[in-house]
Amino acid sequence: MKKIKYFVVLCSILFLSACSFGQQTEDKLSNILNEIYESESDYRDVQSELVAIEKKEQANFQSMMELTKDQREELTKQVDETAKLLEERLVLVEKEAASIKKASEKMKQLDTLISETKDESEKASLEKIKEALNHRYEAYDSLTEEYNSLASLQDELYNLLINEEAEVNMIQGKVSEVNKQNEVVKKAVEKFNELTTQLNQVKEEIFTSLQEENK
Repeated sequence: MKKIKYFVVLCSILFLSACSFGQQTEDKLSNILNEIYESESDYRDVQSELVAIEKKEQANFQSMMELTKDQREELTKQVDETAKLLEERLVLVEKEAASIKKASEKMKQLDTLISETKDESEKASLEKIKEALNHRYEAYDSLTEEYNSLASLQDELYNLLINEEAEVNMIQGKVSEVNKQNEVVKKAVEKFNELTTQLNQVKEEIFTSLQEENK
């Protein structure tokens, strides 16, 4: 039986310390980005716990696959424990998603700042940051959707393991579905992390440029 892995390690946006470029636009942008960072605190806080639960769930699954039908009582016990871990995992994902949503709502402030900015060069810089943020949040929404689909398939698999009428080929088929969806999630995680890195790079480039312009 193939192993199932679904560890999620997500990148965070970098904290931007308070800037004092001496111009209103740069100060406001700095404040907005710092608010976005602070709004993602719950998202950052759940990462280590989420990975720990995933590892424990993975270990439980491997243990369950080694049990025989004659050990049904122990199998049922382990399935129940693993299903609870899955539920805990999804609660953390909901908390994570709420944090990301809260942060994304700060984009309204960025839209206001863009509309108020008269300097075309500054406006272009703000638009570039907005685009990078939007791409990152869109990627996170896609990731969450795929992750929840994976969790649903895993739940179905756990239920199959204690279903007396389930044939071996049915279980193997479900394992295949889970592994396939896991690859989709893995790619979604990589995309999100890539866009987070790009966002951090855009922020650094723009603020470096603004500092140079205001010397």
